[in-house]
Amino acid sequence: MARRWILSHLMALLVSGALPVAAAPNGSPSGTPGVWQPITLAALNGGDAGVENGDTIQSVIADPVNPGTFYVGAGNNDGRAIIWLRTTDFGDSWQLRDHATMHGNPWGFSIDPNPSRDPGTLPTLYSPAGYGSFGVWKSTDGAASWQRMPGADTAFAPYNPFGPTLTDLYHAMVLPDDPPNHVLVTYHYGFANNDDGGFGESWDGGVNWVVHPPPAGVGTSHYVIPISGTTWCVIAQSNNGDSGIWRTTTAGRVGGTPALHYRDGTISTAAWTKVSSVEHVHGSFGAWKLADGTWYVAGWTTIAKSTDQGATWLDVVSGNWPGTFNGVNTSAIVATGRYLYANSFIETTQARAPIGDDTNWSRDYAPAVSANGSNPFGTAVAYSAAIGSYVILMGDHTHGIVWRYIEPAAGDAIFADGFDG
Repeated sequence: MARRWILSHLMALLVSGALPVAAAPNGSPSGTPGVWQPITLAALNGGDAGVENGDTIQSVIADPVNPGTFYVGAGNNDGRAIIWLRTTDFGDSWQLRDHATMHGNPWGFSIDPNPSRDPGTLPTLYSPAGYGSFGVWKSTDGAASWQRMPGADTAFAPYNPFGPTLTDLYHAMVLPDDPPNHVLVTYHYGFANNDDGGFGESWDGGVNWVVHPPPAGVGTSHYVIPISGTTWCVIAQSNNGDSGIWRTTTAGRVGGTPALHYRDGTISTAAWTKVSSVEHVHGSFGAWKLADGTWYVAGWTTIAKSTDQGATWLDVVSGNWPGTFNGVNTSAIVATGRYLYANSFIETTQARAPIGDDTNWSRDYAPAVSANGSNPFGTAVAYSAAIGSYVILMGDHTHGIVWRYIEPAAGDAIFADGFDG
């Protein structure tokens, strides 16, 4: 109740920024740098009804070859039709791509990450559809149409506890070695007669699949941290640290050869090793890779990083934010050229740290008007050359809005938080 009251009053104070506005004449995104501002998505049923009755923004993904283009997937646990939206101007305007094909929740969808992809070709997307259509779904036209991949249902049928076609998947990630053909998916809860959930892999664009049984204790509801085509980390939902992050360097197989991506080996639980106790809060997670290869993950009580391809993970902030009694409680993390940005899962205040000083987090860089949490991959970022600034979009999982933050240009001290800009 308090959360809804705070957000409703903040939105009233910011009513002038609550609706989409036209882009500036030079083609740059509108909005005030240094302030989290709400953008209402008219296609979504949100508002004070909250997550129980509204369309929940599950994922926000940036197109890596078309700056300013973001995709949003919204659904609900009641099995309603998933809404797919796209913006090509950093959130100033939105187009409805599909609202009929899939039902349920697109908990963790992914986009073709190939930075050399033809920007004139619409991207391939993969998504689960939990609590609704189930299965693995694929779009080759930027979310305008979707096809269920029957090969995944065939492969998972022996492992589905509630029926052969009830393939309850959680995250579908395009791996970086052969996009968009190499895909790894995770399971929502446990396999049939198993407390843990395993993984599915396709290397032909979702036509054929193999299943990777779960190592004992790996947990459930994983998100994929795609270190490489053969080195994968998966992070489990919160389980008192007992499940944590697991890693394989041989594509989940023993034997085999690197030249063949270990596919000539044998799928085995022995290929996996637990490397960290960091876990995500159920339904929310984000990871980010810097240009130097450093990975950051947002955890339920911790933000951690790895500089050795996921072999070890070091806490950069844990417990409470520095100087406060507020828990870290993060569920998404992105980076610009200067800062790491993390959202709070249960508060309206966000946090950031300089990339060169990633243990020095501030929650005072902007007024506390941003979203109360975001769902999996609910935060994305892109660079606007027109204004020379990064633009962050973050979904609000209790209202039909996206929050936008335009990072001030270097040297613009809009807010005095001890940082540059």
